[in-house]
Amino acid sequence: MNKHFLKNLRDNIPEPLKYLAAPVFRNRLLKDKNFHSTLSLLEQSDAWREEQVKAYQLEQLKSILHYASANVPYYQSLFQRVGFDPSRMTSPDEISVIPFLTKDLIRQNFQQLTSTEKVPGGYYVATTGGSTGEPLKVLLDYESVFKESAFVYFFRKHAGYNFSDRLATFRGVEFGDKLWKYNPMHNELIFSPFKLSRQTVATYVKKLNEFGPQFLNGYLSCLYFFARLLQENGLRLRQPLKGIFLISENIDEEQRRFLEEFFQTSSSTFYGHSERCIIAEEKEKGWYHPSPFYGYTELVPQDGAFELVGTGFLNKTMPLIRYKTGDICTRKNDLISIQGRWNVDDYLLGVNDEKIFHSSFNFHSEIFKNVTNYQFVQEERGKSELLLLVNNHFKPSEIEVMKREIDRKTKGIVDFDIKVVDSLRLSPRGKFKRFISAVRNN
Repeated sequence: MNKHFLKNLRDNIPEPLKYLAAPVFRNRLLKDKNFHSTLSLLEQSDAWREEQVKAYQLEQLKSILHYASANVPYYQSLFQRVGFDPSRMTSPDEISVIPFLTKDLIRQNFQQLTSTEKVPGGYYVATTGGSTGEPLKVLLDYESVFKESAFVYFFRKHAGYNFSDRLATFRGVEFGDKLWKYNPMHNELIFSPFKLSRQTVATYVKKLNEFGPQFLNGYLSCLYFFARLLQENGLRLRQPLKGIFLISENIDEEQRRFLEEFFQTSSSTFYGHSERCIIAEEKEKGWYHPSPFYGYTELVPQDGAFELVGTGFLNKTMPLIRYKTGDICTRKNDLISIQGRWNVDDYLLGVNDEKIFHSSFNFHSEIFKNVTNYQFVQEERGKSELLLLVNNHFKPSEIEVMKREIDRKTKGIVDFDIKVVDSLRLSPRGKFKRFISAVRNN
């Protein structure tokens, strides 16, 4: 049963049949040679000594570099220009002679970066979310999907997850008019983050209680909003959760604490990105360890911190070597704390281009106690909308109190129009951004 047939079957069979067919899909994943071999490697590597890990990583790095040198026109030309021969490598540090790969370079050299060899299993087109501008298109091996799934499953096992456990996932996929859809491959019910509101939350809870998930999974911003709606409406999930998996967004520690306290369970997360160069498991709250089995990770100094640069091992259709992710981190021994790109973008522009950062606002003060969530939208320098989701105790008179407090903090350099709304703006993938700006970088 090939991957394309399974995908078409998963997407097109009637919903009730998906539940009956779920074991077939899960067994297909578990028995896939790429998933199985990768998971076996990760489980065995727990007992490896540090020298074994480093030797394996060097071997994999040399392998992808040799493949790129033999099959990818961009690297054939580049390696010749800088005098780099992967067969002579004795240390990962030696790749420092290879210039960084940026998003602009990928766009400009898309065809040249594509392997001339037909990769077993084929490939598909993936795009990044475009959080810092134009979305980036890359080509990924189909087999890399199964390999990455093994990493995710391996990380989640550390949180007590079993492959038969039920997941309730909040993330952006194609829903049509539905509020949810079932994914038999991972035994998960995926809920729409776009349609979650006070009007629909009771319907969501009813379906969740019918499904009985052991784990919640999804964007922190959406899960936090869901938990706040449950609290405000006196709703609960009947079955206690074994844990919460947070994906695809930077972690707001205040929201995370609320989520864990409300559901009386712990949460875990990992860092990854669509380009499949780096994956890092959270080992301590807020501190991650990049997997040496997924790729080679470099920390390049930048303004007192580091930018994450990765060379991935999973993808041959379009190998990305020394790829600059744009994500920023700090370091503690062999762990990293990832700030991501949002620290750069979390500000408003004043009338004279002053930068007003998120730290300028105190949304934990008493005057915001009835605010469930909020978002800044700026389309003109010196002016901004502040959109509020509020609870049932909120009174219109609170807006004036907020405005006075914010004006005092920002010293009048940004004029705020505060509005109570039914929903905040999400990206096409259902992700939430605290600051939306049409004037930055203009």
